[in-house]
Order: sequence, then structure tokens, then C-alpha cells
Amino acid sequence: MRRSFPVLILILIIGLAGAQTVTIEEAREDLNGDGIPDHLGEIMTIEGIATCEGTLFSETGLSFYVQDETAGINIYAYDSASPGTITAGERWRITGEIKQYNGLIEISPSEPSDFVYIDNPGVPQPLQLGLNQGISEGVEGLLLALGNSAQSQWVTVANSPESAGGGYNFEVWNGQMAIAVRVSGSTGITISDITAGTRLFLKGIGGQYDSEPPYDSGYQLLPRYQSDIQVYQPSISDGFHLTVLTENPFAPSFGETLNIEYGGPSGMRFTVTVFDRSGRDVRHLADSRPAGDVMQWNGKDDSGETLPIGPYIVLLEGVDSDGKRYTTTETVVVATPLN
Repeated sequence: MRRSFPVLILILIIGLAGAQTVTIEEAREDLNGDGIPDHLGEIMTIEGIATCEGTLFSETGLSFYVQDETAGINIYAYDSASPGTITAGERWRITGEIKQYNGLIEISPSEPSDFVYIDNPGVPQPLQLGLNQGISEGVEGLLLALGNSAQSQWVTVANSPESAGGGYNFEVWNGQMAIAVRVSGSTGITISDITAGTRLFLKGIGGQYDSEPPYDSGYQLLPRYQSDIQVYQPSISDGFHLTVLTENPFAPSFGETLNIEYGGPSGMRFTVTVFDRSGRDVRHLADSRPAGDVMQWNGKDDSGETLPIGPYIVLLEGVDSDGKRYTTTETVVVATPLN
């Protein structure tokens, strides 16, 4: 019996050590919804794939993000705890203290042995945010995509970037949802071609910067690389045309928008106007523009009010260099989904 006692102790120790590895969702959990992680101050172990380099979001020490099948989280540590180079796509087992910095949940390792390299499965595909979907606690720490190029669903820059804290801040409209974008200076990303009205497809990590409890605001998208910011420049055919690209009818009351493409020969100027069933012009989408384009209409009139449900006529007028006028129309329907 005395010989088996140390073996039993060893089995118990191994079992307890194994039990300390949790999913990232479990490490982040906030069951009472007070905005503070339940395991704050505890030492926990997680496994996750790095979605950027270990020093990407910090000029000193480590600040990067990992995710598993359940959630994502920030890893923050001083230089003295660094295990060496950490590359995007690598899977690591990481042990550290659960902390919170301005709302952002972190795991903070204290020494290099807190990092154990596992393998390199590659960077996960970003989670696609839907139209009108914002960044929230549920997607904090995850790699995200804003705008969907396959569906010609872009986001629009709301204001020119402003310098702040060694980086730049601006907002984009995802449908009718405003989302903050934070470009950290440590990433080396240039934003010289971004101004209000620029249309983008974006990737980045869901972050947060909220200095006051209950830490339920301040969510932001954190681009990692220059390639995470793609300016949308549609290719427009030179035949005179007006095309509705998205589902019609559409429901503005549910945040849906209508994508409309128009264009024609070089040298033509274009005007796009929406008329109601009585023939009254209610929205002017383009006025004597010099080139074709793709635009979004949110179902509102020129005063910003959502129009009543029903059919509307979109009229495209084109005038060439000789003053000859061309017109075409499309019927669109403002609707509301059935319960």
C-alpha cells in the first residue's frame, strides 16, 4: 500500500494539471454579465492559433491574438516572458493570468515556459460580419471580415482618419451600423488613400477600448496588415445600363440596402433619381456624375426619412458629349418581412 501511495498522488497531480486547460470561451466567461471576466486574476491554460505576429500590436513586449473554435483572446506579456518569434498561423498552449485592460480580456504569461508550441495549422478564415452587424463582446478577439466582396457588399468610411495615440482612428458604416476602426502605428499600415466616402473591404481583429465599467462599449476593428484594407473600385461595363445587384424587394426597416450599378460610354454624365408611384422625386442618388458606379440605397428619402412600403422607380439619365440624352428605369420595392 505504501508503494502505491506516491503513484496515486502523481496520478492526481497529472489529472489536475490536465484539467486546467480550458477553451478560450471558458477563460473569457462572464456568467453574471457584469462586464468583468469571472476568472479575473486566476491562472489558466488555453490553446489557440495566433492570428498575427507576437509583437504586431506592441512595440515592446508581446501583444497578439489567438483563437480556437470557441472564441478569441488577447495575449499580453513583457519581453522577459517571450518564447521567441510567434508567427501567424501557429498553434500555442499558453498559461497566464486572466486580466482586463480597458474592457479587453487578456491572458498574461509571466515567463517563456508559459508558452508551448504545438503546430502550425495556418490562420483561420475570418468570421464574416453580416450587414448591420457590429463588433460586440461575443466576437472580441476573433479575426473578422467587414464587407463581402463576393456579394459586392462594402463598408463606407464615415470620416477621415484622425491621428491618436501613435495610430489612426476612423469609423465605417456597415449598412446602418457604425463601426470604429483602429489602425495601430506598430502595424506599419498606411491610410493615405482613405477619406470619408471611401468604400472598403476590411479584415481585422475584434478589439475593445472602454475605460469605464460595465465595459460594454468601445469595440473596434484592428487591421493587422496593409492587405486587410482593400479599397473597393468596381469595374463598370461601358454599355448604358442600370442594374439592381441585390435582392428586390428589400426591407430598410431591417437594415437592408439596395445595391445599384449604373454606367455607360466614356464621356457620359449620369443622374440617378428615385420616384414614388405618384411621380414625385424622393431621392437623388447621383447628379451629373462623370462616370459609372455602384451605390447603396438605404430606402430613405432626401431628408433621411425611411420611405413607406411600396414600389418605386429608379431612373437613370445619361447625357453624352453631344448633349444626347439616354434613359432607362428599374422598378424596386420597399417592403417589410412577414412574421
